[in-house]
Amino acid sequence: MHRQFLLVSFMLVVFLNLLNAQQNPVQTIKGTVVERSLSKPLVGATIELLNASKTTSITDAKGYFKIEGIPVGRHSLRISYVGFKTVTLNNLLVESGKELDVTVEMDEEVQTTQEVIVQSKPNKAKPLNQFSLVSSRMFSVEETRRFAASINDPSRIATGFAGVVGNGNTNALIIRGNAPNGLLWRMEGVDIPNPNHFASVGTSGGGVSILSAQLLANSDFMTGAFAAEYGNVLSGVFDIKLRKGNANKREHTFSASVIGIDFATEGYFKKGSGASYLINYRYGFLSLIQKIGINIGEAPTTFQDLSFNINLPTKHIGNFTLFGFGGLSQQKTVPETDSTLWTNSTSARSGRLDLSNTGAVGLTHSIFLSPKTILKTIVSVNASNIKAENYRLDKFNGPLIYTRINQFQENSTVVSMVATHKFNKYLLLKLGMYKSFKGFDLQQREAVNNILSNKVKSTGNTKLNNYFLQFLS
Repeated sequence: MHRQFLLVSFMLVVFLNLLNAQQNPVQTIKGTVVERSLSKPLVGATIELLNASKTTSITDAKGYFKIEGIPVGRHSLRISYVGFKTVTLNNLLVESGKELDVTVEMDEEVQTTQEVIVQSKPNKAKPLNQFSLVSSRMFSVEETRRFAASINDPSRIATGFAGVVGNGNTNALIIRGNAPNGLLWRMEGVDIPNPNHFASVGTSGGGVSILSAQLLANSDFMTGAFAAEYGNVLSGVFDIKLRKGNANKREHTFSASVIGIDFATEGYFKKGSGASYLINYRYGFLSLIQKIGINIGEAPTTFQDLSFNINLPTKHIGNFTLFGFGGLSQQKTVPETDSTLWTNSTSARSGRLDLSNTGAVGLTHSIFLSPKTILKTIVSVNASNIKAENYRLDKFNGPLIYTRINQFQENSTVVSMVATHKFNKYLLLKLGMYKSFKGFDLQQREAVNNILSNKVKSTGNTKLNNYFLQFLS
């Protein structure tokens, strides 16, 4: 009896402890602190958690810090370092199921011989690219999740900026009256094709973004006065950055929404190596609904996408990253074969196909040539295929009669080399080149007197070279 009482008491204590832990969950904030221009780690920077406990941490030789046991909720961090401007990160969301990883970029503080006191609030709109001085704004992952009706899509957030208007349901952007196809998409420093599902020819948007918020880091959006490194652009620039996976712990995230089922996994290859992976896969919600026999809308809609970022640092030959994304999407209707239904609806005999597939893979290498010079080299391959068909049945069991067959295929190989040299806290030099080798196969066929004829038929390849040199003082 005495043993049973002790066993019950022990189990009760364990249960109460577990219950208390569930009621007061805690999590970890970790990350790196680097100098903005060259991304060099800052050793000995102070990170202070701005809450009642005033918890602090110091970065190590790799600029890494870690604060454990933080209650779940919203918190703010203040990062300070001698000779650099203090950075404050407000309203960071700490969730119970996932460690929060942040990258902090700090600017050197310019000192003068006379005392100058300047008081201001932190500027959230300051872009990551130091050479983008005007008409540029940084947007965070937090914004992609919190803005009303943004559905984790950077394009929909941008419509809230001055001079930017959305183009209907395709989330294409009209910036200061320019055509939507004038928008340049860039990822990790290299140009990429339109990263949207259900994209159409001649536009930069689509129905749903391929880029999941699980992979995005703080990025830049520019609407004019572009830095010299952005070539072949007329309207605006989305300069997308990807975050690195957790190099100390394996984590998995699953979510379901009206967009689809989203699964992400991240972690380390070998503990202590610093190498990490981050992979995200998403399957469209409408596709799942149709699998169980529920049709929504006139045309069955399917889409899925995969994106990843793999970080491979080395001790002596620099840092390698492998990144990429791919998306498949289509809407398809087939003509009704029962001709008795044609009298009730003339559109029942017609069908159409709208297909949009796109993807890109890139390999980057960054290495310090000297303590003040960094060289970044990128090689990427991308491709897109947009197809549109219209067809109908004119008689029972008759052949399909096509009234339109369009297929636009493009592929590119891009090579980029960019060197950045910091002379001192006052002068920064950046120079580089981009070479893009593009192939294309463009076909547009439409019926004239029930006979398909070519309106566009062009196959070939071309090359684009960009060179730039820019100073910042």
